[in-house]
Amino acid sequence: MAKNLKNFRRDLNRVKISTLYSGPAKAAEKVVTELQEAGPSWTGLYSNSWQIEIEGQKSTGTRREGNPQPVKAPKLSTKAINSMANKTESVIIISNLARSRPYAQDEKLGRFRKGQVRNKFITNEPKYSAGKSKLKETGNMANSGRKGITRRGDIGGGSNLSQSSRTAPLDWFPTYVKGGRLPKVVKIELDRSIKQAQVGT
Repeated sequence: MAKNLKNFRRDLNRVKISTLYSGPAKAAEKVVTELQEAGPSWTGLYSNSWQIEIEGQKSTGTRREGNPQPVKAPKLSTKAINSMANKTESVIIISNLARSRPYAQDEKLGRFRKGQVRNKFITNEPKYSAGKSKLKETGNMANSGRKGITRRGDIGGGSNLSQSSRTAPLDWFPTYVKGGRLPKVVKIELDRSIKQAQVGT
């Protein structure tokens, strides 16, 4: 009986961890991956600056240029997971720490130029393969330059002596967040975690 009770507690703990932590953690990781895929990637710095925060514990991407690298959810102690059980809701925060975030998410106007700009040299095309493949997608290049001060995703409408380009469509971020994809991903990952826990019991 004692052995069966021990096994029951172990199985109950496994389900609790999957429900309270594993599912949300996997959902957060999947969301970040999809944000990296959907968002702009010229140098890769923005793509690699995503952060996942659960119960005050944070896990951040490389914050370096390059192709997007996966961001793992922070590991939580059993004590932290138990504290989640005592709350009516647990807050998981996904944010981007890049200085270019408001521009990358089409929230702020800017002047998007190529070549030498003050002390920086901006390449004519993305530096890495992830961005280069995005640039080739339909609608990401225009046969005219930009109008001047624009949102990142606004291309064309300017001089016919130059081209303008982007590695993600205009308003890609609100489209992902508010277009139904975000809650769908969360539900899929939560359901998957619970099923895996039940199979193991």
